[in-house]
Amino acid sequence: MCRGEGKVNRRSSQPLAMLAGRYALIVVALALLPPPTLAAGTLEDSCDDSTYAKNSTFQANLNLLAATLPANASASPAGFATASIGAAPDQVNGLALCRGDTNASSCAVCVAAAFRDAQLACDSKKGATVYQDACTLRFAGIRFLDFLREDQWLVSELVPMIDTASGSVNTTDAWFSAAVKGILTAVVDRAAAAAGTNSTRNYFATGEMDFDPKIYGLAQCAPDLNPSQCRGCLGYLLLVTTTQFLSGRPPWNSAFVVWCSLRYSVSPVYDGRAMLQVPAPPAPPQAATPESGAGRKRSAAGIFAGIASLVVLMVILSVFFFLRFRRRIKATENDHPLKKIGRAQCTIFDLPTLQEATEHFSEKNKLGAGGFGTVYKGILSDGQEIAVKKLLGTTGHGLHQLHNEVLVLAELQHKNLVRLEGFCSHQNDTLLVYEYIKNGSLDNFLFDDRGGNALNWEQQYNIILGIAKGILYLQEDSSLRIIHRDLKASNILLDDDMEPKIADFGLARLLGEGHTHSQTTRVVGTRGYMAPEYVYQQRVSPKIDIFSFGVLVLEIVTRRSNCNSDDHNLLNLLSVVWDHWTKGTISQMLDRSLDGYSQNQALRCIHIGLLCVHPDPDDRPDISAVVFMLTRDSMELQSPAQPAFFFGGESPSASRSNGQSSYVYDRSGFMLEQSISVNGITLTELYPR
Repeated sequence: MCRGEGKVNRRSSQPLAMLAGRYALIVVALALLPPPTLAAGTLEDSCDDSTYAKNSTFQANLNLLAATLPANASASPAGFATASIGAAPDQVNGLALCRGDTNASSCAVCVAAAFRDAQLACDSKKGATVYQDACTLRFAGIRFLDFLREDQWLVSELVPMIDTASGSVNTTDAWFSAAVKGILTAVVDRAAAAAGTNSTRNYFATGEMDFDPKIYGLAQCAPDLNPSQCRGCLGYLLLVTTTQFLSGRPPWNSAFVVWCSLRYSVSPVYDGRAMLQVPAPPAPPQAATPESGAGRKRSAAGIFAGIASLVVLMVILSVFFFLRFRRRIKATENDHPLKKIGRAQCTIFDLPTLQEATEHFSEKNKLGAGGFGTVYKGILSDGQEIAVKKLLGTTGHGLHQLHNEVLVLAELQHKNLVRLEGFCSHQNDTLLVYEYIKNGSLDNFLFDDRGGNALNWEQQYNIILGIAKGILYLQEDSSLRIIHRDLKASNILLDDDMEPKIADFGLARLLGEGHTHSQTTRVVGTRGYMAPEYVYQQRVSPKIDIFSFGVLVLEIVTRRSNCNSDDHNLLNLLSVVWDHWTKGTISQMLDRSLDGYSQNQALRCIHIGLLCVHPDPDDRPDISAVVFMLTRDSMELQSPAQPAFFFGGESPSASRSNGQSSYVYDRSGFMLEQSISVNGITLTELYPR
């Protein structure tokens, strides 16, 4: 939170040299200042002390600020907005700053959610500060925006919020500290070098360092700061981070004040390609034991003779190995797809090890089979359980499958994604080795009545939320922008705690930087989960995974499959849900044992699922908005539209009065286009939104 009401410091445009001197004083003063506020994993909201009365003029002004600031911030090129509403003593002042790589819709959603969080955590408080991953929000009854005036700005009065990780990076203290200081200094210099007017200034920089592991950095200032203020703000956070929070080599660290933020992490903290490629510092030299001069003289002749002998031996061995293994070397050179997996940092297994682990791929260890191969359970010699996918063929599509999945999975680290342990390529065998997920796939719990359904509603809801967070990581938070293309119940695995893990990335498509959609010549996936624009126009975008997620949500809540009916006269699940929704009888599809709160939560999930299967991809919500909808019950949802697909002939409940085209599957599974019309029907069964 920012302070600046009491102490006044007059200074006119001080040169950077004087600022550098001030930073030296700040280093000494750090030990005397109160420690920065810490949070373990999640930054807490910070509340001001002063309060306001319910239904007061101040509350009305605050509500108006909450209604306008998100849209103003999202409309700004820099994702930044300030506002002052009302007159003293009821004036409300606000500031919102979105992360520099956040799109307009995500910016608006984040700022709106920050307002709701602040008003819940700081009920009746006149001021609050909220730091979220994608945005910062500050509102108060005091004129905190005046802090940027030359006679008010004072770096030492900034009190940072520090969010630091537990754990430790596996390297030396000195080398890691030098690497972190190097990348943070680079992004601070780049961000503070912005020029132009306040309306065009964008103090934002991202960087990547090829350290082991890679280190990513991000720096940002509010556009209202002048360049020296931005450098001062970021410089202060740099000093705090590097002098107080590198002990123990934490994998990530984030430092926030209202006016600027500075972060580093061993996983990406921004979307897209880094603006800077920062070289890693040289490794510290190994300590050498000094020898006396006499000892060096006595050993010189021996060392020279040894080197000469070693050279002769190496020449002889090189000729031998070249003649003996020339064919094998040639085969290795041609194995170009596996060479590209050099960044994977995963284990390369040999075939005998996997044969022993799976008892030579015995039938009793078979976990399942699909279009790309068969999966077996295995146990390594150290007792670790694994799942081994034995792919069909090593040339053409099979080798491409191996290359694609290893490249994708090796870059991904998230609790809701299945972990790739390694791979094996041996003559006619190509295999992928995964962590073993004991409970198997989600479809066994939803659609297998013989074993009984062991999922309660809390588990179903957590599965929905976990899948959404996994997709959010794939689409917005990973270093690669990934579209899965085959999200379905059988590709969702459940671990011992019933946490979902998205699996099977063989069809995953990487979306190029700066592109929102692409075209494909080959449609792959599962009928019933594929979006209409993907099947009909071969358009690939993140919204095709949103459509599949919507189908999954409806399947999880209703425990019914969208694509396994043997009775071709029945409508598919989307049509049945839409039919009940328009008639106001949707609760008939829910478990009767649900209590009131759980039933409202289930109805809200159905509402979100219907929004995700909208026929127009532009009208489907982004995955970041979906996560906000799932985690914030107070967020109002727009009305859903008729789902994109229904099976069979026209349904009385599936008509559209405006005569727009829609898509249907015929009974053979092919997609046709036809015109249908729908009568507008008002939802009569209400639930709290």
